[in-house]
Amino acid sequence: MALSGSKKALLWGAFFIVCLLNTAALADSCSLPDIGERVVSSRVIDGDTLELVDGRRVRLIGVNTPEIGRRGAPSEPYAQKARSELQRLVGKTGLRLLVGEDARDNYGRTLGHLFDAQGANIEAQLLRQGLGFAVGIPPNVTLLDCHLQQERQARRQRLGVWQQAPVKRAAEVSQGGFQLIRGCIVTVQTQGRHIWVELDGPLVLRLPVDLPGAAGIASWRGRELEVRGWVVDRGSSRRGHKRFMLPLLEWRLAHLE
Repeated sequence: MALSGSKKALLWGAFFIVCLLNTAALADSCSLPDIGERVVSSRVIDGDTLELVDGRRVRLIGVNTPEIGRRGAPSEPYAQKARSELQRLVGKTGLRLLVGEDARDNYGRTLGHLFDAQGANIEAQLLRQGLGFAVGIPPNVTLLDCHLQQERQARRQRLGVWQQAPVKRAAEVSQGGFQLIRGCIVTVQTQGRHIWVELDGPLVLRLPVDLPGAAGIASWRGRELEVRGWVVDRGSSRRGHKRFMLPLLEWRLAHLE
């Protein structure tokens, strides 16, 4: 399932990878009681964006929800449900906002985590219900491991977006936008400041050479991994270059299910 939408595609400018090779220990709780500033919601725009009464527009850190249809286009599955659930969660008193280390995006929106009166993380609650996908964009990765655990539970129970097998094979990539992709590593090359990882399809991954642990990817040839993020359509393929590219700045190890 591709979650397109130009604003979401441009929102982060960096992307997240899950290398599903080994089991990793994940945090048990996303709760952070009595942290952040008290805020009040005035309007929910979609499942991961809202406006506060003080005028700030907040883009939630750590979750990407399906797109609401615009200009006559239909909404993606679970987009309306994600928005309705966010409306319910932020409609209660005691809401707190923890602004990210990277505090704003290119649109001037505040990047932050939201917590309810008990300190429970709002994004985690959406992920636990299968109403979005976990994403981690450095340096805002404080709750990434916890968010992955909530997503994993929804995935195992096939809740929400996980009912529709959203992960596609690398060979099936045919457009840009947010996607979850599984593929086999064919080649790994280092050029300048980047490591280029070609998968068995029209997709290449681009990682910075200074990404911790990235140097070891060269030994992963022939293994499968799962990646996610906003795929860039580079147009007609040049000779020796694949059409689609996914930039990656963060990764975690998890079990391939």
